[in-house]
Amino acid sequence: MPDKNESAAPDDAVSAEAAEAAAAAAEARAEAARARANELRRKLETSRDEKPAPSESVTEAAVETEPPQATEDVTTPRKRGLRLTTVAAALAVLVVLAVLLGAVANMLWQHRSADQQQHRSAEFAAAARQGVVNLMSLDYTNPQETVQRVIDGSTGKFKSNFEDGSPDLIKALQQSKVITKVTVNNAAVESMDKDSATVLVAATSQRTGPDAPKEDQQPRVWRVVVSLVREGDQLKVSDVEFV
Repeated sequence: MPDKNESAAPDDAVSAEAAEAAAAAAEARAEAARARANELRRKLETSRDEKPAPSESVTEAAVETEPPQATEDVTTPRKRGLRLTTVAAALAVLVVLAVLLGAVANMLWQHRSADQQQHRSAEFAAAARQGVVNLMSLDYTNPQETVQRVIDGSTGKFKSNFEDGSPDLIKALQQSKVITKVTVNNAAVESMDKDSATVLVAATSQRTGPDAPKEDQQPRVWRVVVSLVREGDQLKVSDVEFV
């Protein structure tokens, strides 16, 4: 039968080993916990070091935003200035064009007016020349036609007076047996408006015929003032004055 002291010794040895193993495991866990704690501390410190200070963030944001604001403040007046300059230039061009168009229109109007005046002047001068020829060209061989030609080309009081004296004129032509030929040398408009004019006419007459006196057969120069008025589409003699 074994001794009591011999059987108790192995049990005590096992208990001591288990206690040491437990102590070692606890120490390992504690070391691991310290390592994790140190790792977390380093991460926190690193995170604090990398995060910018609030004042620096605000300053950087202010620095980043201020230049665009300054750029907008400078650019906007420039753009407005360019627009105003463009508008002013366009208005100046329009004013110049308006002046040029007005000048061209005025020149065209003056040219047209001058053409109309020239045409009207030539028309009155031609009518005055023909009126003098009709009045001073006398032919005893055809007195009625001679007198009627003057009546048809005249108007107003002058026409009435000539018609009243036409019978006596016809009789005088038939008795005198004279032919008067007239040449108009020149005609110039003294005054004129749209429907009337006064024309100066220079003419030369010469009388021929079997009973014409020799002294009357010499050419004679006449200065005649002819007044004309428009009736419808015709210019007619309204008065004649020999000067």
